[in-house]
Amino acid sequence: MWDESQNITRKRFLKTSLAIAGVGLGGFSSFVSSRGKNIPAIGLCGSWESSAMAQQAGCSYIEEGVAKILMPTKSDSEFRKQFELLSSTQPLKVRSFIVFIPGEMPLVGDHANHEEVIKYAAIAFQRAQLIGATTIVLGSGRARKIPDGFEKAKAKEQFVSICALMASLAAKSNLTIAVEQLNQSETNFINTLQEAAEIVEAVQHPNLKMMCDIYHALRENDAASEIIKYKQHLVHCHIAEKNERTPPGTKGDDFTPYFKALKKINYSGGISLECRWSNLEAEIVKAVAVVKEQYANA
Repeated sequence: MWDESQNITRKRFLKTSLAIAGVGLGGFSSFVSSRGKNIPAIGLCGSWESSAMAQQAGCSYIEEGVAKILMPTKSDSEFRKQFELLSSTQPLKVRSFIVFIPGEMPLVGDHANHEEVIKYAAIAFQRAQLIGATTIVLGSGRARKIPDGFEKAKAKEQFVSICALMASLAAKSNLTIAVEQLNQSETNFINTLQEAAEIVEAVQHPNLKMMCDIYHALRENDAASEIIKYKQHLVHCHIAEKNERTPPGTKGDDFTPYFKALKKINYSGGISLECRWSNLEAEIVKAVAVVKEQYANA
């Protein structure tokens, strides 16, 4: 269980960690868009240590894992070391986060412990704000998986309840939670954009929105028109090719229908490459180029 004495406050952290690190928040809080021909900023879901490589390939930000970077179960001093590294060594900043709630913290079912989840999320949100992130993706397929024999309607009620609590916390840190639809091979709950939208509409909080993972949409045959239907909720996107989650340009997948829909709604969020890389350095340049070309021509 998390020790409340380890909880971090913005005021205390600014007086200690930032003084030690010798940096301010300005460098982290801005989202640098690389728009050409109205192309959204492209990011890399991957290690922040690959920041320089991603920047050279045309990316504008990094999307990292909550546990790795924000370390919600670790002390302030341990996180401070992480913060110093992030603030001083890499050209791209961590704008958003994935892999939010660990599978060992179930969000639904008989063993759901929302008090534990809220403690974990509160620390993650505070630290994400200090880093300058704007979005935390709520995928967490294992944590939200409905246990065998558990009623789906009850699971949905539980999920809506915890999302409402987390949205209120996220608002205090100027963060947006983006509910992610995942294909059925990864979880049995919230597999389509419609189902993600139903959660957002049930919670009705400005800091709980949704994202479109184009890879999962392709796997579930989720029509691009759903992007238009739920445009008011959409704040973020992921992308990879359909069959093996390969980077764009590997097998030649056409993302044009989804890009046309994003253009139609004047989408202003980012598109993050969340792929299975065989050789990141060799593949990322082509992946970024393919996304930009297809988007420009959509």
